[in-house]
Amino acid sequence: RENIEKLNDVMDITNHLNDCDVRQDQILSIRESDHCAEHGVHGDALIHCVKLLRGIPFLLNKFDYAASHSYLVPKQCQLARYKPDGSSIYVRHLDRCNLSMNDMGVVEFLRASDHRGRVVTAILYLNKSDWDSGGELRVFNHREEGEERDEKGIDIIPTGGKLILFDSSKVEHQVLASHGNDPRYALTCWVNGILT
Repeated sequence: RENIEKLNDVMDITNHLNDCDVRQDQILSIRESDHCAEHGVHGDALIHCVKLLRGIPFLLNKFDYAASHSYLVPKQCQLARYKPDGSSIYVRHLDRCNLSMNDMGVVEFLRASDHRGRVVTAILYLNKSDWDSGGELRVFNHREEGEERDEKGIDIIPTGGKLILFDSSKVEHQVLASHGNDPRYALTCWVNGILT
């Protein structure tokens, strides 16, 4: 947590390019290669977390995860910070774009290219272990075509050290507003691959 708090100034001045109607968090890409022993840009603890998330495909293969295969791991993870003022949310969405070019149009289809290969979302929360300041991840049950949409969902408290894994193509989710004194932090890695 100490490592990420040192990045607050960088996150304040970075141009985040978020669609404000969809998400109000502040994001920063974190790569292992950004860190060096001499300058310690991100700190050893944060780089350890990045390595942990980037190792998820190894575990998926080891335990014969059947929903996808042929994994590609991005070199970077995304650090997201949600301010505790009650205004930072992320609306309900899927992490994988499942729409066709006919559904989206050529330009939007090309813009979504980074999202079309996602098969597993891995989120590691970097908050305090006794977190009680909102910012829950609300996940919704997957529905097959013709089934009624889950409107209630299940809330997951983003306590520090908690690791969440889910199918990027099926699990709709949203981030609820945080409140209190501390920002909510999440480190995310989207594993690309082929759906089975």
